[in-house]
Amino acid sequence: MKRWAGILACTWLLVSGLVSAAEVRVGSITPLSGKLSVYGEGFQQAMLLALEEVNAEGGIKGSPLRIVFEDNNSTAAGSVSAIQKLITIDKLPILFGPAASSNYLAVCPIAQQNKTILIAAESAAAEISKCGAYNFRVFPSDALQGIGVAELTHALKFDQVVLTYINNDWGVGLAEIFKKKFLAAGGKILDDFAHDEGKTDYRSEVLRIRKSNPKAVVNLTYIKEGATILKQAYESDLKTQWLMGSASKSPKLIELAGEAAEGVIGTYPTFSQETPQYQAFKAAWGKKYPDKKMPVFGEYNYDMVKLAAKALRLAKSMSPEDLRQAMIDAGKGFAGVTGDKTFDANGDVGAVYGRWTVKQQAIQDYK
Repeated sequence: MKRWAGILACTWLLVSGLVSAAEVRVGSITPLSGKLSVYGEGFQQAMLLALEEVNAEGGIKGSPLRIVFEDNNSTAAGSVSAIQKLITIDKLPILFGPAASSNYLAVCPIAQQNKTILIAAESAAAEISKCGAYNFRVFPSDALQGIGVAELTHALKFDQVVLTYINNDWGVGLAEIFKKKFLAAGGKILDDFAHDEGKTDYRSEVLRIRKSNPKAVVNLTYIKEGATILKQAYESDLKTQWLMGSASKSPKLIELAGEAAEGVIGTYPTFSQETPQYQAFKAAWGKKYPDKKMPVFGEYNYDMVKLAAKALRLAKSMSPEDLRQAMIDAGKGFAGVTGDKTFDANGDVGAVYGRWTVKQQAIQDYK
């Protein structure tokens, strides 16, 4: 009798969905705490929206898809711990990589060694192109963004600038590409220096900028750091044109910096908001999260999940080789919210760069 009771209990668990042998699981290394958590919540919300739609469409060959989230505390060490758990304990075949290029670069060799698919939705360092055959990203490389910032600077007729950038792989790599392009076109850099992540006081950096009396400052940084620099420069009456990149393009920048953000001009990888894909995403976001603005890079996280789901449906098996080929096949001609996701030989995608500005306390396209 006890034996039958146990069998019935197990059957009930399987039927009820509390335990599902057929469930297809993937993992995500997400900054839900720490300095990047200002982004992390939005990333997770966008992924969950895509997940909900994938499962509403039948999941993966009839089985529900599940994302196992691991918090990396916004650090490289936390990212390594997270990926080791997801690979060795959870044994997941596809992982969504951590935000921030430094964090991604810390884990991509582990994914490559274990032949685990790793996908980036916001890590842009040019070095990521060298991570290996099992690494893909739906977000464009800094090799493109650095050129875009340099072109913006010249278009605005600023031939002399101060350059400051966040002191990590993303910031350093982006700054190097900007410098190469800007100097080659005849520009002059009055001063350039890195600033540390996570500080609450950048007054010494603002003072250093003031010494050059620049008409424009190229500030390649994140939201919190960028907002603090803008605010403290404004409080010290430093008058200059601030030029920034895609990582600062967020309503949160305005929320934190207030009127100090007014007039900022920046670049970002752009895509049409008139496509059926974007309009469907916008409507779905509004329905699921009516009180939340679409987060920075949210569309890329959404596309990442949708593309991974397509690959899982196409895969002949769950072997690393078949999954890698399925990722390549899934990307060919994939028209996502953020545009075409056809991968090149390095697992990278192309991009078109647009320009943004803060006007009347709102982010708008710069024209």
